[in-house]
Amino acid sequence: MQKFRFFLGLWSAKFLLTILKLLGKEKDDKPGLLAYRFCDDFISYINKPKTVIGVTGTNGKTTVSNMVADFLRLDGKKVAYNDWGANALAGQTRCLLDAVNIFNKPKKDVAVLEIDEVTSNYTLKRIKPNYIIITNLFRDSIKRNAYISYVKEHLEEGISSCDAQLIINADDPILNTLNVKNKTVYYGVSKINEAKEIPWNTDFPICPKCHKKIKYKYWHYRHIGNVSCDCGFKSKKADVLADNINYKNMTFEYTYNKEKSTIKMLSPNLFNVFNVTSVVALFRTMGYKKEIIEKYISKIHMPSTRENFASDGNMKFDLQVAKGQNGSSLSTVADRLKDTKEDTLAIVMLDEESCKKDKSETVTWIYETDFTSFASKNIKRIIVCSYLYQDYKVAMMLNGVNEEKIICVDSEQKILDKVSFDNIKRVVILFDVENITRPRLLRNEIRNKYLKGEEKNEN
Repeated sequence: MQKFRFFLGLWSAKFLLTILKLLGKEKDDKPGLLAYRFCDDFISYINKPKTVIGVTGTNGKTTVSNMVADFLRLDGKKVAYNDWGANALAGQTRCLLDAVNIFNKPKKDVAVLEIDEVTSNYTLKRIKPNYIIITNLFRDSIKRNAYISYVKEHLEEGISSCDAQLIINADDPILNTLNVKNKTVYYGVSKINEAKEIPWNTDFPICPKCHKKIKYKYWHYRHIGNVSCDCGFKSKKADVLADNINYKNMTFEYTYNKEKSTIKMLSPNLFNVFNVTSVVALFRTMGYKKEIIEKYISKIHMPSTRENFASDGNMKFDLQVAKGQNGSSLSTVADRLKDTKEDTLAIVMLDEESCKKDKSETVTWIYETDFTSFASKNIKRIIVCSYLYQDYKVAMMLNGVNEEKIICVDSEQKILDKVSFDNIKRVVILFDVENITRPRLLRNEIRNKYLKGEEKNEN
């Protein structure tokens, strides 16, 4: 009976998917949701391609998944992948629907599945991927993911239920404590900064073994770095190690099996060096030669839904995803802004769409965000757009940001009126992953306002 219900779900979902594709609206989880109305364990019954690659972790899942899918397509593989970051059960099912025909026979070579870390205990045992990349574990939204120990337990349960080869960030000491027996390849980034006092909002302040204050040999951002303790606890050794990062040439080197190679950077951000290195580690593990890896990665670009850069004359206009309700993500992105050379206007619009209507968003993550970089001299003004703008303002001031820098509005319609280009050479819009279209429209409006101002000056 369950198998009969599965095929009813398969055919119905396939039919809906065909309709959506004809309408140009195929980037939707509805076919996956429909399949589950017929069969409550649909994902266990649907056949998978020969190779299934899962990507999980708090931050970086969509970027890494896009890179893996693009790489495989360049290699001539038929790939099933949802490129819009659908990492819940309906999205994963939607992806696998693309990978089979109406008789449940695989028609794709590979499926690349973005996997939500907190539900991984359910999905991994049903999907049973061949490879799993784990990017990092950070404190995330309390409403979504509670505490890291809770998420880690779910990951351990899910990983232990399958025989997947793991690709793990060696510079995340939380991931170093995973209690699993799967074969593992570690990747990391060599010493860039001197070890210093780690941030006050770190997710790894003490040794998990003896509970003493942890020591950092070197530190990258938040709790990401190389740690050790007198009791013997220490970071794992990276099998694939990135170093010699060159932001000018947009390249870095990596070492694998004592062999050093040069690879392209996708964007001038350290966390994307980690993302590229994870992809390198995956494909070296899968047996790809370094020349092939260098060739394909040189042709890959950052997903435009994560980063997008434009310019007109001397003015730059950037879009940068910062993942709302996630203090780690916003802290890391904000920290990168202070290193830009241009005088910058930062526009923060991170309200989650699901929270706007009923005002259900928790505010604790705002106070867990490190806003100290916004106090940098090159950040000239900050426009905060949120119904929680008072919390943003207080949190920024507590981090040393001058109140005069902060401009607050409670709706997106009011942002444009507050935009001024005086002493500004770069406009950066920080937006949430659920809100992609409107930041693009806003940037277009800001560019038009700038160009009109330039025309007036010329006249």
